[in-house]
Amino acid sequence: MNMKRRFFFGLLTPGRIIFILILIYIALLTVPYLRHKKVSENFQNDFSQREFYSSQAGSERIAYINDNTDALLYRLQMIEQAEQEIILSTFDFNADKGGKDVMAALMSAADRGVKVRVIIDGFSGFLDVKGKGTQWFQALASHKNISLRIYNPLTPLKPWKMQARLHDKYLIIDHQMFLLGGRNTTNLFLGDYSKSKNIDREIFVYETEDNKASSLYQLKAYFEKIWALKDSREFTCKKLSDEIQECIASLNNRYQKLKETYPKAYTDWDFQKLTFETNKISLLCNPLEAENKEPWMWYSIHQLMLQGKETLIYTPYIICGKEMYQDLTDLKDNNIPLEIITNDVTSGANPWGCTDYLNQKEKIWKTGAKVYEFMGGHSCHTKAVLIDDRMSIVGSYNLDMRSTYQDTELMLAIDSEKLNSMIRKEAETDKTYSKTMGPDGNYIQGENYVPKKLSTGKKIFYWTLRVLTVPLRKFL
Repeated sequence: MNMKRRFFFGLLTPGRIIFILILIYIALLTVPYLRHKKVSENFQNDFSQREFYSSQAGSERIAYINDNTDALLYRLQMIEQAEQEIILSTFDFNADKGGKDVMAALMSAADRGVKVRVIIDGFSGFLDVKGKGTQWFQALASHKNISLRIYNPLTPLKPWKMQARLHDKYLIIDHQMFLLGGRNTTNLFLGDYSKSKNIDREIFVYETEDNKASSLYQLKAYFEKIWALKDSREFTCKKLSDEIQECIASLNNRYQKLKETYPKAYTDWDFQKLTFETNKISLLCNPLEAENKEPWMWYSIHQLMLQGKETLIYTPYIICGKEMYQDLTDLKDNNIPLEIITNDVTSGANPWGCTDYLNQKEKIWKTGAKVYEFMGGHSCHTKAVLIDDRMSIVGSYNLDMRSTYQDTELMLAIDSEKLNSMIRKEAETDKTYSKTMGPDGNYIQGENYVPKKLSTGKKIFYWTLRVLTVPLRKFL
């Protein structure tokens, strides 16, 4: 017996022990998310009772924002209009020029007595709020009228929670208006500060009545639940150092310069004229907790697509699991044509998503989807679904397994022929900048499609990622 023990412990060299511990850690990080959950009967029953269409105009009016500078102007104007409360939720918040513009506006609102609550995902919380931009976020959190929380902070001692992220992006002002879409609070999405940009779309919603059934009330109720979670941790300024006081002064000065740089944002806006009617707006979401999730969002979108006659999906990239492939195939089996506009692999901003498409595109085509590989001036970050000529679904959800099973996600299902027509017109233009697979297996290029060659280094990089993505694709 002693010899067996000595033999066993002799095998456990320091190197092998470290290797075993690494394997255990990887298992704790991934195994909780390997099994995809199914939607419960309760959710299915609740969803079947919801109404997403209306025969008459509702109380909520909207504007469609598809330009980065307009997106910044809307944020500055909305924050300037706030009288009681501002709520901001964002996946990524950088202390770059666009991010500081928003910070400066929030500080000014807080100075005039508006209560401000900001929630940021734990990944950005690690890299930005507690990382390279921490002095700016501490300056923000130092204000008595500003509360800042981090959703599910990255905690190496709890690897089983690290996969679940807050992917929501919205701004709520009082009980009057909100903005929701796919834009993060960074230069890539706001203003004209960077040559590198992401194309995105979002919806501004203006409430004309105090309607407790409205999407505004739905969104506020959703936020309060997120805010109250144990996974949402307070971030505070522990010491008002000289550096932080300098940041506060810089943000105050920035606010004054914003009024000079963007005077349009500080004029009186007639939101009634800037917006148009909708029949109905409904909020779609995933479960809130930081854990492996039931696919509420994908189930909701799929059910709505099955009720239509044709569908178009905008998504930055496509990373489907077997259940999602089957759901897409169901559309074909029900004679519902499906078109997907996604980034050409040479222009996409997410290399993991691009290389997974190279590995999986034949499976995607077999579902019956006609895929347009978009090559525009900038990478497309839009997440939208068009169903027939009335329903438009716009928000943060990507057609991938992370958005389906791991992250919080929000989409607005909007019954509006005008909005549908606006996005569909853009889609038709984007198709001309795309290539798609023809029936003979050869690519057909749109009239405005200009191929982009990959450098030798990037080709090697992509081919390497094609191998690495195979075991990791559920978590990309």
